[in-house]
Amino acid sequence: MVSVTLADSVAVPLLSAVADVGGEVFTRPPWREPYAQARTVAARLLADSARPGFVLAVARQGHEVVGFAYGYRCSALAATAARPCGADFTLKELGVLPDFRGLSIGVALHDQVLAASGGGPWWLITHVNATAALGLYHRRGWQAVSRHPTDTTRIIMRKAVPSPPPWPLLTSSCRNLREPLAAGNRLLCRAEPSGTVARTL
Repeated sequence: MVSVTLADSVAVPLLSAVADVGGEVFTRPPWREPYAQARTVAARLLADSARPGFVLAVARQGHEVVGFAYGYRCSALAATAARPCGADFTLKELGVLPDFRGLSIGVALHDQVLAASGGGPWWLITHVNATAALGLYHRRGWQAVSRHPTDTTRIIMRKAVPSPPPWPLLTSSCRNLREPLAAGNRLLCRAEPSGTVARTL
């Protein structure tokens, strides 16, 4: 069974495991990085762990690390895409070992990092031919913004902050009816606001 949790710290054994995952993931198409270069993802993670808002999620089967994802507060991609900069969060890396794909581990890693990010908008950059990754991101509400200006094999994506509902959520019945409200061609019930509403990505 694979568990996905947030990492409390970046320890040496974890960095070694992240390097191993990077060596398996980023040497394959469409990345095709040399093995030594693919493993440097661990060094980047360590350096980025000092950045504001750093979040790291790790997928494990027992004691084996089979995937990871991390990000931090950064507006660099927003600036690159010529968009307004603000409280942006960048999803920097996400990787899952090939033998563990198709089990929604990438989705769980993605959701853990974004849930702990403190809010969006969220940004990432990926390869234009990373079919599986693009499919995950599109299903999670990301939209392509632009090609990277200096590397046309990379695409910049953005996930917007969800808009609030146009009116408060109401109870499904009209037993608490105060008075009907005409709204265009609709007849709405003015009811007491509903209680707790749970929402997930």
